[in-house]
Parts: sequence; structure tokens; C-alpha cells
Amino acid sequence: MEVSGLYDIPLWVDALAFVLLLSAAVEAGYRAGLRQRRASETAEKATRGDVTLSAMLALLGLMLAFTYAFTLSRADARKHAIAEEANSISTAFLKADFLAEPGRGELRAALLDYAGTRILSAEQVKDSESRQATLARMAEAQSRLWPALEQALRGKPLGPYETAMMQAITEVLDAQTQRLAAAFDRMPPVVTLLLLAIAALSLAVAGHNAGLRGNISRPRMSGFVLILSFLMVVILDFDRPQMGFIQLSNAPLISTVEEMARVLQN
Repeated sequence: MEVSGLYDIPLWVDALAFVLLLSAAVEAGYRAGLRQRRASETAEKATRGDVTLSAMLALLGLMLAFTYAFTLSRADARKHAIAEEANSISTAFLKADFLAEPGRGELRAALLDYAGTRILSAEQVKDSESRQATLARMAEAQSRLWPALEQALRGKPLGPYETAMMQAITEVLDAQTQRLAAAFDRMPPVVTLLLLAIAALSLAVAGHNAGLRGNISRPRMSGFVLILSFLMVVILDFDRPQMGFIQLSNAPLISTVEEMARVLQN
């Protein structure tokens, strides 16, 4: 399964699927335990001293901690990438102010257009087609930066300032690469499926032990299913920075674009 296809699924669908699957696992385990209890008079004693459930829950806790830390660190990396990109664009824009016209105006306008494409909304990344169109617009705006710089520096000796200006534009291009790398550095689908499998098996074992005892507390088990499902949804939500409940802020870039536009209007 491709990552893009997995993340095209609405988050509420994932939540509903988790609740239904984990609830089904509990019920299946409980009914299997009841059948075993009816078939054997000593079945209930099998739950005493059974370490299987404890081991499964410990493994589930480990997987939850691992996946939560993984997605949280990636979310922090995306925030850092946005701040770094906003800083690099702002620095290049300020340095361009020392160029002569008409090169100065063209380069600063190209930087403003490019910065505008870096502000993402949920609509722009809602599916694979939208993401491809957004990336195409970014690439088209980016392709105008270096030619605009070449035009502004044409015929001039490459002194310290010209070299610094080239370095500033290079840092803008590098920041774009770093941000793309952070955006696509998501939790592998196989890890998500493994987490779901361990959760389902753990709840199935818990339900089976309840069936062997002949009783189950459905309110408590349902509460555990809901909490576990919610935590798994939060883990997935961290990997959907523009689409889920936990959205990545574009504030640094928005502020940069507004300031650049204000300067060009004066």
C-alpha cells in the first residue's frame, strides 16, 4: 500500500475502523473463551497465572510509546522546517534590497510568489491529485528564482555581496528540499498495521480470558477500546499536518509573506 493512498483515507474512517475492529476482536475472543469454558470444566483455571495477556499488553504499550514518539518527532521536524524556510526566504528578500533595478524588483517579486506557494491548506493536500498539482505550482515558482538572480547579477563582478546573494538563494532552495523531506518522512504503513494487529490480538486475549471466567465487564472493555482507538487516531493525526485535528501552523510563512507584500507595496 502506498503512503499517499493510506493518507487519503479520512481520519474519521480510520477511527471507526479501529473501534469496530478492536470491538470485534474482544467479542471474538470472549465467545471463543465461553465455548472453551463449556467444553472443559477446568478451563477457568487456565486464566490463573497466565502471563500471555500481561506480555501482550506490555508489547502493546511498547508499540504505542514507540509509534507516538516517532510521529511526534516528525511533527516537530516539520515545524522546524517551516520556520527555517521562512527565515531563509526572508533573509534572501532582505539581501535582494541592495540590488539595482530592474533586477531587484524581479527577484523580490519571484521570492514573494514562491513564498506564497509554500503556504499549504487542507484543500491543497486532500488527495494525491491535489498534492501533485501543489508540488507542480511550487516547482514552477521555484524555477523562476535562479534565472531572476542571474538577470540581477548579469554583467557584474562576483564580489562578496554577489556571492552572499547567491548563497541566500541557494539556502532558499535547500530549505525547500528539507521541508519536502520532513513532509514525506511519515510512519511506514507496515508499522501502523503491526500496531493495529498487536492491539487486536491483545484485546482478543483479554476477551478470551473473560470468556474462560464466564463474565465480562462490557462498559470497562468498551471504554478501553475507545481510549486505545483514540490514541491510535492521534498517532495517525500527527502524520497529517494539514488535514487532521492536529494541524501544522503556517504562521511563520504567513507572516513572512505579509511582510514581503507590504514592502513591495511601498
